Amino acid sequence: MKRKGVSILLLCVLLTSLLTGCGNSAKKREKAREDYAFCEHIVSISSLVQEGDLPESVLDPEGFYAVKENIYVRGDSGNIREKANTESKLIAIAPYGTRLVRTGIGTNGWDRVEYEDRTCYISHDLVTTVPIKTGKSFDYSVAAMSIVETRHQQYSYDDLCTDLNELRENYGSKMHLNCIGISADNRSIFEIVIGTENAKKDIYFIAGLCGAEYMTSLVIMKQVEYFLHYYDAGDYEGYAYSDLFDSVRVHVVPMLNPDGVNLAQHFFSGIHDEDIKKRIKEWYDRDQSAGGINLNLDNYLRFFFANAKGVDLRKNFPYQWDLVSTTAYPTSNGYRGDYAGSEAEVKSIVHALQECKPEIVITYHTTGSRLFYNYGQPDEILSVAKNYGLYLGKLMTYEASEKKLIEDGYGTLSGYCNNVLRIPALTVNLGNGAAPLALTEFNAIWNATRESWSALQVKMIDW
Repeated sequence: MKRKGVSILLLCVLLTSLLTGCGNSAKKREKAREDYAFCEHIVSISSLVQEGDLPESVLDPEGFYAVKENIYVRGDSGNIREKANTESKLIAIAPYGTRLVRTGIGTNGWDRVEYEDRTCYISHDLVTTVPIKTGKSFDYSVAAMSIVETRHQQYSYDDLCTDLNELRENYGSKMHLNCIGISADNRSIFEIVIGTENAKKDIYFIAGLCGAEYMTSLVIMKQVEYFLHYYDAGDYEGYAYSDLFDSVRVHVVPMLNPDGVNLAQHFFSGIHDEDIKKRIKEWYDRDQSAGGINLNLDNYLRFFFANAKGVDLRKNFPYQWDLVSTTAYPTSNGYRGDYAGSEAEVKSIVHALQECKPEIVITYHTTGSRLFYNYGQPDEILSVAKNYGLYLGKLMTYEASEKKLIEDGYGTLSGYCNNVLRIPALTVNLGNGAAPLALTEFNAIWNATRESWSALQVKMIDW
């Protein structure tokens, strides 16, 4: 059973500080000042209390936990039997979506149900508590979504702030917006939560860890808009989106490294703090004089992966940090930091994950159109991560790599989740070109990822 509790997370930066990164024109800044009054309403992750999966009761004489609830056949069909074993008499073959009344949950993988006024049994793996609506046709149209703009390659922190505000205005009853931390250049690290407080399970998605990989933020924000827009009308394989979010809540951190994203897109004009600009220029001069780079300053910043302190967040997480391969000094790519978990961005997401305790963590990176699940974690965690990895890879038509990432996983978010938090975690590498990805790759990535949330929710419901 998951831990209950309410705790106070990091306070958001003062409104005026937040707005320094939310506009590139006087009109936009003024609108942002009005819009971002919602910061005072930010809700803590830990206020979303979670309940256990089974009722706290004793087994009845048949060895079942007594319940009284509707369930639905979720396989192509479900064999209903006279007794709780595969050798017993077959009473009926219930088609996909058939509603049954469950009266008991067994410890042997079988459920007790009422079928045509008699007590029968069905395998627990073949049913779900989420209603399945057969014969329903979901008419999806990307043209119906107009908030997150996908016609431009760059997706900036300004765009994120503007889109979050508009999503809140349009779908505020279906989402919570949290501030989980503040970057070195005074930008908020946002978390979006979609789903109800009654949900018993959580999925956590994280994007925008590397500055030049800002396509990941665009993709995940379009997913946020998609599921909010179709929350009441959409369905996946007969499961209504609204019912899925009642069972499995989704957490999204769309831009964990907002300073790095702004540097990669807007170069020095994307940074407010003059001391940060001065330090980055010193790193560039040092790297160039040492012969480590052959780029002009703009291109050095265009391919910036680190945060504003020159730390590569892919190497800063507190998992085997002392063994991480690293550059000697802060730079655009490859420095592990002064100590494990030193960075505000890493501290923020570590705290958020410890509070949420999700069933699985998915991190978006680029490139290669493949995903990874094996970080040398304990067998019981690896088994779950592999199961999800193969399932998601098949859905997205991405290769689920069997490669065992040991040293490669040191200091990484997925390595930390799998080995320290003992939470299964996948790394999904979107697209094929070098970062920053070209906009021409967006459609293929969108088609691969569009239904990934709902597919994972369906798989997770009765895991």
